[in-house]
Amino acid sequence: MWSSRQIAHRGDAETQRGSRLHPPLRLCASAVEILFLFMLAGCTPPVKRFDLVDQPLSCDDANRTAYDTLRAMGFQITAFDPATPGHEGTLKGTTTEGSTAGADRSATVTIECTPTGATVIASEDGKWLRQLDFKHAYYLGFTSQLAMAKAQRERAAKLAAGELPASQQRNDLQVLVEPVGGLGAKLDFDLDLAAAGVLPVRIDIKNPSDRTYRLGLDEIRLTRSDRERVASISPEQAAERIVSAHGADKDGSLTTLSQQAVAERLRAKLLTANTLGPHAEVKGYLYFPLGDYTRARVVLTEQESDESEGFVVEF
Repeated sequence: MWSSRQIAHRGDAETQRGSRLHPPLRLCASAVEILFLFMLAGCTPPVKRFDLVDQPLSCDDANRTAYDTLRAMGFQITAFDPATPGHEGTLKGTTTEGSTAGADRSATVTIECTPTGATVIASEDGKWLRQLDFKHAYYLGFTSQLAMAKAQRERAAKLAAGELPASQQRNDLQVLVEPVGGLGAKLDFDLDLAAAGVLPVRIDIKNPSDRTYRLGLDEIRLTRSDRERVASISPEQAAERIVSAHGADKDGSLTTLSQQAVAERLRAKLLTANTLGPHAEVKGYLYFPLGDYTRARVVLTEQESDESEGFVVEF
């Protein structure tokens, strides 16, 4: 039978043996931690590999590509402050795709213009260990957008130079009508036009034929979902809405925007061409009251025959 003194002595021995075993375990853990720190210090973490650093892009192209990429990934843009030289831009979006427990996923993209190009860094909010999947997807989307834009420019240049095969040459009028809703208008105007009840509509018309056309800008109409046809408003009318909507700055002071300055900014991008010559292209914006539009109608009249051609563009 063990005495109480023997039991105590045996317990001390077990404790001593245990203490002799523990230090190697602690040394092993410390070695792993040190190795991990060396890896972080000496290598670029994998998550950083997908940051888009010093891309050969202008501020405008970087803003546009960053915006288009996040939208293409299924995110709804909730905030957008475009980058300018010396001012870092920020883009935020949310999506329900891939969300868990009913909580939306959110992402933030920063855009910085530098003398050597632009740096774009995207991250999924509230995540750390699982950033790699999102960053990789954004990187692939961004570079894909750049590749498509380059291919389009090259094709347009070959088309203009007549270098494409005859089967790829188009001789018909090409009409693009694209409403630019939400914060996307900031890409071209640096103003929140939607908050002012103004919808900018981008129009691009190409004429690859040998004919000349008249373009009736006053005849361009958008059709609302209730079938009401709506005409455009002037830059002055749009500017009045914009200045009125701004009201005051966040600090309570009166806004520094002047109606005349805003109108001049809108006029600079206004579609003003009344004729479209052979192998020519005209593009610009018209401004409409904000609404739920389903289609647009554009009419061009061939100058020599005086025959009109109507184009309906569905949204």
